[in-house]
Amino acid sequence: MTKETMSGGCLCGAVRYEVTGGVKGCAHCHCRMCQRAAGAPVVTWFTVTGDHFRVTQGALKFRNSSDLAERGFCGDCGTQIAFRYLKDAGKSIDVTAASLDDPEAMPPSFQIWVGSRPSWMHGFDAELPERKGTTEN
Repeated sequence: MTKETMSGGCLCGAVRYEVTGGVKGCAHCHCRMCQRAAGAPVVTWFTVTGDHFRVTQGALKFRNSSDLAERGFCGDCGTQIAFRYLKDAGKSIDVTAASLDDPEAMPPSFQIWVGSRPSWMHGFDAELPERKGTTEN
């Protein structure tokens, strides 16, 4: 994964962020929580060590999406930018790859929760390794 500084932000431009290395991986997530939060069949996330992610403009609004995690988004336009497990206490954060200024910089290398993938998404990035499982939330 890349070690260079990457930047991104929300649709309206109120929130901007920077990632300076610390990337652990990138995956397409097919879980029901991501599907509902995004209104889309898949969300692509990359995981970064918490101290390598910094909001440089505006602020993320966080909302618990389950008993286990919270999601960070722009309070003005609603763009989902971050996901973090409450138990991690900021050790890592998942960032939406599509919110990067250059999403090409973060190609996914695997897929998770594929048991929740809609059947009409057959063949979606079929060459990527899959981690089975479903989520109901």
